[in-house]
Amino acid sequence: MELLSRWLNRWPIALLCIAVLAGVTLLPGLGTFGFWEPQERQLADKVAPRPELAKKQTLAMPKPPQQAPKDGCYRVAPEDALARTLTTRAMQFGRDHIADSDAGRRLPLALLGLLTVLATVGLALRLGGARAGIVTGLVLLSMPLLVLQSRQLTSEIGTAAAGSLIMYGLVALTTLPRGPIQVLDALVALAALGLGVALGFVGGGALLGLLVPIGAFAVAGALGIPFVIDLVRATRNAGVWIVGRVAPRASVGRERWTYSNLSNLTALVATLVAIAIAGLIAYQLYSLQEPQPGMIPPQRALLGKAIMSTGCWSDTLGALWRPEDDLRYTFDSTFEQIAYGTYPWGFLAIVAMMSLIGASDAKRRMTGTLALAWAAAAWIACEVFQRKVGFTLWPGFPALALAIGVWLDGVLAGRARGERSAMPAGALLLGLCVAFAVLVLGKDMQSFAERITSLLVGGDQIQYPAMSRIGLVKTKVWILSLGLYVAAGFALAMCCWRATEPPPMGTRVQEALARGAAALTLPFSILWVVFLVRGNRASKLRLVSEIGVIAMFVGTLLLAAFWPFVWQPKLAEHLSSKAMFDTYLSLAKPGDQLVIMGDLGDAPHDYAPSAKPETLTARDQIVAAISRPNRVFAIAPQTELCQLHREIGGKPYYVIDDRNTRSLLLSNRVDGTTDKNPLRTAILHAEPKQIRFRPKKPVVFDGRIELLGWSMPQVVSRGDKFEVTLYYKIRQAVGGNWKVLLHVDGPIRINGDHEPIKGRCQTSTWQPGDYIVDTFTVQAGGSAHAKGPYEVWTGFFTGQNPNWKNMTVSEAAPDMRDSTDRVKIATITLD
Repeated sequence: MELLSRWLNRWPIALLCIAVLAGVTLLPGLGTFGFWEPQERQLADKVAPRPELAKKQTLAMPKPPQQAPKDGCYRVAPEDALARTLTTRAMQFGRDHIADSDAGRRLPLALLGLLTVLATVGLALRLGGARAGIVTGLVLLSMPLLVLQSRQLTSEIGTAAAGSLIMYGLVALTTLPRGPIQVLDALVALAALGLGVALGFVGGGALLGLLVPIGAFAVAGALGIPFVIDLVRATRNAGVWIVGRVAPRASVGRERWTYSNLSNLTALVATLVAIAIAGLIAYQLYSLQEPQPGMIPPQRALLGKAIMSTGCWSDTLGALWRPEDDLRYTFDSTFEQIAYGTYPWGFLAIVAMMSLIGASDAKRRMTGTLALAWAAAAWIACEVFQRKVGFTLWPGFPALALAIGVWLDGVLAGRARGERSAMPAGALLLGLCVAFAVLVLGKDMQSFAERITSLLVGGDQIQYPAMSRIGLVKTKVWILSLGLYVAAGFALAMCCWRATEPPPMGTRVQEALARGAAALTLPFSILWVVFLVRGNRASKLRLVSEIGVIAMFVGTLLLAAFWPFVWQPKLAEHLSSKAMFDTYLSLAKPGDQLVIMGDLGDAPHDYAPSAKPETLTARDQIVAAISRPNRVFAIAPQTELCQLHREIGGKPYYVIDDRNTRSLLLSNRVDGTTDKNPLRTAILHAEPKQIRFRPKKPVVFDGRIELLGWSMPQVVSRGDKFEVTLYYKIRQAVGGNWKVLLHVDGPIRINGDHEPIKGRCQTSTWQPGDYIVDTFTVQAGGSAHAKGPYEVWTGFFTGQNPNWKNMTVSEAAPDMRDSTDRVKIATITLD
């Protein structure tokens, strides 16, 4: 371990290790999963269609040359716009110069992600050392905002890459080493700065791409004010006042001012550049006009002139500036994006920044100040941009990784040297708080999984596919599990450290097993230490803390691999049509036909180029195609399944692939696979025979829905899940969208309200003659529920709390109904 630590403390080896790890994480498998639909697919088809299609569209509908408006004010983006076009240009470059494929379009973005990692690690190498660079790289690679942006087209990774490069260039210019390498180092810094400025403008525009990193560096350097003070002192000491007078006091003449403080000079230059950028943006976005009564509030006036938004396209901002704020975005709307996008390490960033700012070492103070200014400037700019322009992605996440990496490396290095002051104040409380915060956010991701699937597009636009699983465990649960593994390791590292000599282990084999077991299972490692390791209590706690450090980094590596190789491709099975076309290709034989209803963009060409699909526009055409004598595959929207099921009637049809959240793959033959039709046992055309319990007298709701019977256990254990099946006959068209009411009433109610037949077909689609079989699962309370008998009531309801409305019970035995239009169907016992 000591030898490995010494090797990793050399910056070329550290940089190489992170470069390899980042390449392995971001680059492989870019074409193995399809574009997420609809946003990523629409973006690919719009800005980077396949060359022959783009050429055909140009020939069919040639665009007239764009005419400059007479007033010079563009209301749409001009054709030669440059700012905020990096993602588009990267996709087009990948299509034209790499490959006309998903991987070709994604690869330039992945390379920008790799560049982000290298630039951020380079910052950490300069400010914290080689091992700090490694920790920074690991933390950064575990963040969804980095990995997902690097591997999806709905990305603004170029803005983050530019910010990292600009920061590296500015910091490198202020920390040049002495000796022959100084010139080469300065050239590398200038190259990084130049590349960062170019990428920043094309990627994020002057506001997000340039003003944020340059302004943050200026703020971290106190706006260059120390340089101005030194300059004034130097001028005075030379005997000349700033206003041109000679200094009369000779007492200060012996002080000499030098230009050694290059950091202050760079901060002053950055301040002037930031002021110039902000002024140019303001000049393009606003103009001074003669005020009119009632037009604006008084505070929007300057020197008797009204400050009005021009409403024109800004070639520095790369967007149109709204005259009015978009109130859908609150001033804390970016916080949620930051929390989800930097999970699970983001919680630690503010502690790391504050600790670094209070450090005695100048470079550590500079790191904390720089990271805080960078993250805050990015947040402010994003909030403004979203209110006045539209959705954007927060580019400040490299700042969090930088602060965490440098701070955490300092803590671990101090511990290794035996420094009692190495641990932060309140380490026990810090470890527990971080673990609790990760647990809370991880649980939020279980309830609001759309927030993480929609991380790159905003809101809840991409529905989380609830059916996605890895083995028997839901995919989203793995986020919580891996995050807790990292958090538990960090908590142990903080809570259990004791400044003692390492415990005697007996043999090197035992030591390797005890420490290395954390890579497999954390509880096993702790039990090993408690029962098998010799030594006193303090030495055992120290070893548990060291195992926590190993677990923390192992969990971070696993999470870094989880996003690109598990989360993204696993969800693509349900969010991309590629998996559906793969199923078609595996089953189709010569002579089979493929028909498509709905807009899939260019997906048929990309994922099934050998197929010659027939495009249909109406449901009856799908029904007719399914009735053909030869084998037919049909792709139809999920929302059409209910009507198709009814219109196809008793004719054979099968759902071949139901994984996609938007479309279904149907066929008139099931050869080579199985039927996955969810309505095959839910909507029937004949009365089911497996009804276990029936009412003594008919139970009818509003003369439309008859409850034929039910099936459920009579005894269940508290906390267990039990299955309930309700059988209905539709007498008249139901109309409206009703939910099934199911109350298990006792001392504390157990609620089983739900969408009937798992929301597949709303009640408005139920028609006379249908038999509905609604099977669902109910949680039998918990420890707070008393044992004993509980009454089961059912019905239908609509509306939201407190405006509930139950469907009228038109027929039922008096002893089965109550005054709120509920029907009692059974009594069960909680055991």
